[in-house]
Amino acid sequence: MRRLRLFVAEDNDADLQWLKKILDGMGILYDLSLVTDGEQAVEFLLKRGEYATAPDPDLIVLDLNLPKVRGIDVLKSVPHSEQLPVCVMTGSAEEREILKKTFGIRRSAYLLKPVDRDRILNTFRAYDHLRPLAEELSGAAPGAHRKLAS
Repeated sequence: MRRLRLFVAEDNDADLQWLKKILDGMGILYDLSLVTDGEQAVEFLLKRGEYATAPDPDLIVLDLNLPKVRGIDVLKSVPHSEQLPVCVMTGSAEEREILKKTFGIRRSAYLLKPVDRDRILNTFRAYDHLRPLAEELSGAAPGAHRKLAS
């Protein structure tokens, strides 16, 4: 299994720890880039300032209710954001249709907190480059590939 490059924009440490627990339990090997507000998320995605050499993420996990710049405004600030592999993680279903129409975010990539294994797998299936990983993980019992993640 190859390492997954994750970019997470989340200001709630409990939600971040829960996401990591789910990923670790799935046996996913990953490198995590983390920011805690929307301004940093825009800078990371546009590769500006301290994020000039940031890796291109395999998956962007974006909280909609970030401080400074809301998640939906992060997407509006990034050219061609509809082409990015974005997984929205939020506590509300309110903006689902707006995100679908404006940014093409599929229902399976809009996760209501708390996330779980099945929802993560469905998100992976929404993106061609992550679908093989989802199928590999689906074929195994939960935790069968348990390895330490970074």
